Amino acid sequence: MRFWKNLIPLVLLLAACGQNPQTQTPSLGPRLTSIGGEPAVAGEILVKYKPGLHPQNLAPLGQSVAVQSLSDPAWGSLVRVKVPEGQEEAYIQAYSAHPEVEYAEPNYWVTNPAREVLSTLSLPQKPQGLRPQAYSDNVTDPYFTNVPPGDPLAATGADGTSYTNVPYLWGIHRIRAPKVWDQGYRGQGVVVAVVDEGIDLTHPDLQANLWTNPNPNSATCPGLHGYDFVDDDPDPSDSGGHGTHVAGTIAAAANGQGVVGVAPEAKLMALRGLGYFGGTNYMLVRALKYAADCGAKVVNNSWGSGARSKAFLDVLQYGTGKGVVYVFSAGNSYRSGNRPSYPVSYSTLIPGVIGVGASSNDNRRAGFSNAGPYVTVVAPGAAILSTVPVAQNPGDPYAFLQGTSMASPHVTGVVALLLSAKPSATPEAIRLTLEQGANATLTAQAAKPDYAAGGQYGYGLVDAKASLDILLGQ
Repeated sequence: MRFWKNLIPLVLLLAACGQNPQTQTPSLGPRLTSIGGEPAVAGEILVKYKPGLHPQNLAPLGQSVAVQSLSDPAWGSLVRVKVPEGQEEAYIQAYSAHPEVEYAEPNYWVTNPAREVLSTLSLPQKPQGLRPQAYSDNVTDPYFTNVPPGDPLAATGADGTSYTNVPYLWGIHRIRAPKVWDQGYRGQGVVVAVVDEGIDLTHPDLQANLWTNPNPNSATCPGLHGYDFVDDDPDPSDSGGHGTHVAGTIAAAANGQGVVGVAPEAKLMALRGLGYFGGTNYMLVRALKYAADCGAKVVNNSWGSGARSKAFLDVLQYGTGKGVVYVFSAGNSYRSGNRPSYPVSYSTLIPGVIGVGASSNDNRRAGFSNAGPYVTVVAPGAAILSTVPVAQNPGDPYAFLQGTSMASPHVTGVVALLLSAKPSATPEAIRLTLEQGANATLTAQAAKPDYAAGGQYGYGLVDAKASLDILLGQ
């Protein structure tokens, strides 16, 4: 696991480099500027035309040039437009006044959350200050878990398979996922899209659960296992490790090795919307729409930014209208009165958008985790063991990471479990069951929700078993 240890100084360096987007070199991504205090691609804007129009037949304004378009007869066309650098805001105003235009805005930049300074731990080294405790069915067990014989996560399972990393999978038990497995629901029949920096398509814990596109040559849904919107090609392989770690928490297969995901029989659709250093809103909007159009029922999004984007709101309304649940991490920049992150803040406007904060092994808010009314529930996010690309450590491709990026896939996995039990459930019904099933006792909340009391946990700690009981009882 030397890769992850050596990565920390690099992350610190990159974080320092990112402080001044004007000096960013081409090797770190596109040239950036600041618009409204937020980083955006210099010399580009996004223009959304109303449905039924063909932007290629509309003359660009001034010196602008349409270079790429995401078009849908029912939804409209989102066009990436080149404009003179330094004149982005003037062109946004000009396009916004056009009668055929719904909105125009900057092509904001979203930093890859893996470039944040997150604590990383690696096997075989154990996290310090934490000790094994006996398994407890009331999910009050501390960090490590001694799993009882016969449990699906037992070190030697009922079928004789061995799970060598079981003592570290505290999050799976804390949210009571095995209790849902016991009822026969393991995510079967559910496609989960992972919008991130890709997935290692060769990882032994993930290969069996990759989504296979029935029509990989489709113009709308190209690619065998998903698509890369950064490089515009059908190979969504991971460029750094963050996406693979997220995918493992969601749906690592129960194959007797490595780790097990929350929904170990769900299928993973790999959508690379972030490069190693980040991605643009245009890349990410395309990925979010692909998920809705190509069969995903739930989408994990362990990323966000400070820019309030109409394009994000637009595509999330479109996707949830088609029955898709979007799960977003809340962000890792907690402080008093922390700024809201987007798109997770749209959870207050769209019922099918779920915001997730991170909890620690003591069931308190993890110190880094953002808090606010956009947090629907919290989930384990501190020192989470999951998959990393095989190339980073061929002999043991697993590592600990922490952040709300690690909490979000726990909730995404729970949503997959719920949808495998009730495929007809609407995004609104899924959200309601998560809220009503959340455990507010462990987080010592004042009420559900406790925002007015300065609460930091949404409706509480996500509880897969309680949510399932509520869903099936409806």
